Amino acid sequence: MGAAVVLAGAAVLAVVLADLSGLSKAEVERIWLPFAVWIVPVCAALPVRKTRWWLAAQAGLALAVNHLLATGW
Repeated sequence: MGAAVVLAGAAVLAVVLADLSGLSKAEVERIWLPFAVWIVPVCAALPVRKTRWWLAAQAGLALAVNHLLATGW
């Protein structure tokens, strides 16, 4: 699982750098989706007892982004 964590970290870093550089402006789905493939397997390594908390955190973050940022979608 160590290699998967490294690949997922690299994918997250690439997405963050693309977002900060403005590379992903108006092309979010096309640029970010190939990196999602590397992030999903790491989620399987989460402890089963804490999956509800991670799901709640994901929903809370999505709602916060939706309500607090002017995304222009």
